[in-house]
Amino acid sequence: MYMFNLAEKEVAISEAVTISELIKNYLPESDTDKLPALIKAIANYIEKTSIQNPVTLLQEVQQSLSEPHRALQRLLIHMVTVGTSEDVLSVKMYTTGDVARFFGVSVATVNNWINQGRFQGVVKGERFKQARIPENAVYVAPTGVKTTISEAAQRYEEEQVRLGRNKPVTTVEELAELVNAVVYFENKYGGTLETTLGQRSDLTPAEKRDAEQWAGLLRSIERRNA
Repeated sequence: MYMFNLAEKEVAISEAVTISELIKNYLPESDTDKLPALIKAIANYIEKTSIQNPVTLLQEVQQSLSEPHRALQRLLIHMVTVGTSEDVLSVKMYTTGDVARFFGVSVATVNNWINQGRFQGVVKGERFKQARIPENAVYVAPTGVKTTISEAAQRYEEEQVRLGRNKPVTTVEELAELVNAVVYFENKYGGTLETTLGQRSDLTPAEKRDAEQWAGLLRSIERRNA
């Protein structure tokens, strides 16, 4: 990670302003109408990846779309300010098993949600590796309702306390959830990974996702049993 002194921070912010002014002054008028698409994409990226949702920034950008160079300038300054800051905010990370408990679904369902892009702020990890989901990630339901993982976790904990079940999840319970997810795939395809999807080369995109998730679950179980 790069470290910045005060002078370097000032230079970086100044360059962000300069870039937006250059775009304003030298971008052909015929291309100006294309700039809002770029601005919206950058704004979406910031919203999906920010530790704290920058509501005020996004509102300002939305209101400035009629002056695209100004909206771009605001985004660039925000990105440079965050990039040169030495502040590191601690974000709690959850496993797919944790999130499955919070929402009352299987691990396989959570993995499907990740592949479907239903979590804002979650990037699919390396193949066969269990995803880690930050507490500030946002789950978007089919109805459009949004829920942060921290909100879901809080509701889950409150419900466990109400039911008198507020005991820590044991390793055995975590393993049981992984096994249940594997059983889900075995029932879905009528056998083990090796005897079903693992034997085929003509998998559909959905089957390929299932095969990756299935293999990832098996590796997680193997690591816990090692």
